Amino acid sequence: MKKLFAVALVLAMLLTAVAFAEGVNYTGIWYLNEIDFGGTKLAPATLGMDMTIELKDDGSAVATSPSEEGQTDESVGTWAADGENVTVTIDEDPLVFTLVDGNLVANSGDGMAMTFGREKVEAEIYVPAEPKTDATEADYAGNWVATQVDMDGSYINPALFGMDTTAVIEGTTITLNGAFMFENEAFEAELKDGKLVYAANPEEAMVAALSAQALQDGSLNLTIGEGENALNLFLEKAE
Repeated sequence: MKKLFAVALVLAMLLTAVAFAEGVNYTGIWYLNEIDFGGTKLAPATLGMDMTIELKDDGSAVATSPSEEGQTDESVGTWAADGENVTVTIDEDPLVFTLVDGNLVANSGDGMAMTFGREKVEAEIYVPAEPKTDATEADYAGNWVATQVDMDGSYINPALFGMDTTAVIEGTTITLNGAFMFENEAFEAELKDGKLVYAANPEEAMVAALSAQALQDGSLNLTIGEGENALNLFLEKAE
């Protein structure tokens, strides 16, 4: 009788452990920590995003994000769990999340995925270094590859847009490849106040202006064009 009771007790404990493992508590606040664009992973902060989703005990869901006016926008909806899948419906738009390594991951179907975690991951935001005003030709010489592009003040990996831009600088000659328009195009620049500057002849239409500015951390700011339509790329020395 005692042996039978002991076996029953062990079985009960095992069943309880299995039930506990399968019963995931999804309630609480989840923080958007990563956005994956077809393999290119970005921290939301690089896009100026700071989003949370709160799943409440009563089945309601609240999504919050900062507004352009510096306030907080809230959208209210519902949520429901089915095993390791959670469906959050905001503004009648359902989004299915899957539990992956303790995170909730949603795939939008167009190659983009969003990962929410229990804790907010603080990401390092790229900030360009100060210009090196006394730069010489030696500071520019070598092979360079673009790692950041300025998108209205947000610095993003240009690979996200399929932009693979490289530069080779020899003396004051800048040879560009990529950026959707260049195929080993050479530009004869001048070194002025520590900056390589190219200005096109009136007959040349491809690029009216181009400049390269060496930065204090050894990187390079390449500006293609002028004014509001200028493209600002930040390049690192190629390995």
